[in-house]
Amino acid sequence: MPLTTQYTVRIATPVAGPQSRVRKQFNTLVKKLEAERVKLALWREELPKIRALADGEYQPLASAFDAHRRRMLLQLDEACSDPKMGKTDREKLADMICTIARDLMQMDGEDELIKEIYNKHSGGDFDSEMAAEKAFIRQMVGEVTGVELDEDADFSSPHALLEAMRAKMEALEREAGQQQEPAGQAHPAKPVKLSAREARHQAEELKLKQSVRDIFRKLASALHPDRETDPAERGRKTALMQRANVAYAANDLLGLLELQLEVEQIDQTGLDNLDDERIKQFNRMLGGQIDEIKVDILALESALSLDMGWEMGQHRTAKAMLRRLRLDIADMRANVKQIEADLDTFSDRKKLKAWLKDYRIVGNDAGYGEPWF
Repeated sequence: MPLTTQYTVRIATPVAGPQSRVRKQFNTLVKKLEAERVKLALWREELPKIRALADGEYQPLASAFDAHRRRMLLQLDEACSDPKMGKTDREKLADMICTIARDLMQMDGEDELIKEIYNKHSGGDFDSEMAAEKAFIRQMVGEVTGVELDEDADFSSPHALLEAMRAKMEALEREAGQQQEPAGQAHPAKPVKLSAREARHQAEELKLKQSVRDIFRKLASALHPDRETDPAERGRKTALMQRANVAYAANDLLGLLELQLEVEQIDQTGLDNLDDERIKQFNRMLGGQIDEIKVDILALESALSLDMGWEMGQHRTAKAMLRRLRLDIADMRANVKQIEADLDTFSDRKKLKAWLKDYRIVGNDAGYGEPWF
């Protein structure tokens, strides 16, 4: 989708008298839709760059950091068994070990060595704790959404939880559909009687679809490439027809109107002479297109946020996400450098004991800062 088009769809202000409300609304909606199209196009342009940067720089650093944390865990576990460490030192070491181990286990619950170390120093059982946590999540999801997740659903990450919810809701919808249409039904079900409001809504939807269909048919009649004998003209019309097909499939009213202007099937006078009833129909469709693009943008943003472990619902632009990723890469590079220095420091028992003097046990904070745990 191009970021801009030279064929601007607007309804001109009449020379005499004010412009009607629906005509003003049409122009406003077109501007909003154009802005949302630019945002979506920028997302589609920037997202491969963001993914490539995440895979090429961030993920290798994150993997190195996790490998260092595992080494740190084994090193601290060994130090905790050193008789030179006092009771207070061992308590602080146990707190650090449990925090690091729990975080690593959240990402890889199959590492039995880490699980064994966690259980030894926590005095609890990781599997039991995770089972209780899953039960709590299942209960909360059920209370909030009314969807009861399966006991074996994957809750290992926010993304996994959302996928489990989506899969469960789709399964419930399929089951409801099967119950409504039992196999071998002898008589067709009676048609559901629509309310007056629902009937009006359906009638409006049919009008909208017919309007788009009419525009598409006019374009298809004028652009059909098989009727052209000139190869260059056939190629031009083939490209235009492909654009028309894409716009029609996407219910893209603005795209179809732009094509009509481009091929001179309509002109500014034709737009200006549209009656208010037709414009009102167009306005409904344009509003729907704006909402659909906003949903598409939110889906791209949410998927990236889940994969990167970022907070949801911030409504950042693609450029802002790219800047955020670069900052995360710089932070992760600093974290790797710091933990490498700490691994060297903690290998010396005297230096470790000196470091532990300033360490404080506060809740689940292991003293290494937010990126660690």
